[in-house]
Amino acid sequence: MFKTKEIETNTLGDLLKSARKAARLALWQAAKKINIPLKCLTCFETGDYRKLPANVYAIAYLKKYAQILDLDVDRVVEQFKAERSAVAKTPEKRSARFIVTPKRLSLVLTLVAISLVFGYFWHQLSYLISPPAIKITQPASDLTTSEEFLKVSGYTEADVYLMINGKEIYVNEKGHFEDTVDLGIGLNILNIEAKDRLGKTSTVTRRVMVIK
Repeated sequence: MFKTKEIETNTLGDLLKSARKAARLALWQAAKKINIPLKCLTCFETGDYRKLPANVYAIAYLKKYAQILDLDVDRVVEQFKAERSAVAKTPEKRSARFIVTPKRLSLVLTLVAISLVFGYFWHQLSYLISPPAIKITQPASDLTTSEEFLKVSGYTEADVYLMINGKEIYVNEKGHFEDTVDLGIGLNILNIEAKDRLGKTSTVTRRVMVIK
């Protein structure tokens, strides 16, 4: 003959869950059957008693739950009271807060200072190794026109030497430049070249087609 071995459960949640599974009930089915909020039954089975309502309501729910699971109602209620009392005496875990202390503030200020110094040197290094930037505002790329003259304008760095097709162009203190160039019938190639004090050069090309 087969002998049935009883499995001891350590907590009320284990007892309720085992009994519910033996009754072949899903948690939502049990909640619907006795008209109790699903979250309450979940709290009973997980031991999350802090999320349950006051004892008078929680115990009323628990009695209904114990009855449909054919459990000893008085025993279940006593175990619940004992476990909830123990939970209430246990300090609730709180998320760690960042506390500003003189030591931490000093560390943050040091890191900020290091970042600023590093950023400054990186900016200077970039300036030394990067060629001067050129931004052409006029004309647009691959322009087609019937005009024989064309205004070329844009921005670059204020202290560069700028040429358009070999002709030196004045650059003001804000880096703006502007000049008018002669165009011939057909394809015209405009090379705008900027050279800085260190000899680094940038070139932008515009193609302009003149049609008559």
